[in-house]
Amino acid sequence: MKNENKGKKKQPAKAKDAPVPAKKQAVVEKSSPQLARVEQPFGCNPPEVHCPICGAPVAEIGADGADLRPCIHAAFVYSSCAGEFVFESGDFSNRTMDMDPDDLDFSEPQKTLSKLGYGNSMLAIQITYGGMACGPVWFTDVYGFDYGTLTAE
Repeated sequence: MKNENKGKKKQPAKAKDAPVPAKKQAVVEKSSPQLARVEQPFGCNPPEVHCPICGAPVAEIGADGADLRPCIHAAFVYSSCAGEFVFESGDFSNRTMDMDPDDLDFSEPQKTLSKLGYGNSMLAIQITYGGMACGPVWFTDVYGFDYGTLTAE
């Protein structure tokens, strides 16, 4: 029996867990409005939403309900319970002025906000919550915050 490895140089052993070089990834700016979805457990009260830019509460919650007090970054508040916008900024109102209200479908907020000309400077927070009435009921509110309102100070 001949030794087949005779005369061949041994190759150095490779480390089993050698790090793989990372590929360079280009930074891709998102052009569509951003969406954060939150679903509260059944029976929980709706959360008190605060502006993600300045931290101000969108509404003061009291015994008589909610008193809306949106900051300058708030573009809109849509309430599925009311079936309408309960707050619209001047810019948002201008963008929706010529639209048919039926075209403002907030079951798909990103598509609707894109139609209105918003890009990635718009953050929509969609919050679903439920409770008991004459049976279980669910509501979804959508809060829009426009990072385009930021100014250099």
